[in-house]
Amino acid sequence: MYVAVGIVEWIRDKAEWEEILVEAEIHIGVMVTSPLCGAPCAIVNDHEARFVETYGDRIKFYKVNILEALFFALDYTILTVPTVIIFKEGTIDLRFESLPDWSIFYQLLVNSSIIDSPPDLSPAPSPVPSYSDPDADLPPPPQSGE
Repeated sequence: MYVAVGIVEWIRDKAEWEEILVEAEIHIGVMVTSPLCGAPCAIVNDHEARFVETYGDRIKFYKVNILEALFFALDYTILTVPTVIIFKEGTIDLRFESLPDWSIFYQLLVNSSIIDSPPDLSPAPSPVPSYSDPDADLPPPPQSGE
């Protein structure tokens, strides 16, 4: 089963999940969530999207809703959401529950040699053209007394 880099798919049933584990050629990440989770899962979703965008060639992420895929909660003893589990060759390599600090998550992935370095999570600066920039398409600066 080929899944394009950067796409996060939902795990719906046990047979599908078992096929994913068997056919995986790279690490598998699973975000365990629930519609009742609220803000904590929204934060994890944001980080997951950034992670997939940056490292989608090294780790394939999936999501599972424990209310729809109860087998996953039972098989992996999920007691809280969000939970993020990283699988390597079909077994759990790393597990994170209620991630309070994403820098810890990224550092553990670096330490496990899954990724080379953590992504830059700071907001991108918005380009502000300068009047001293000859290529800037700006009106002339106001003159004193106008």
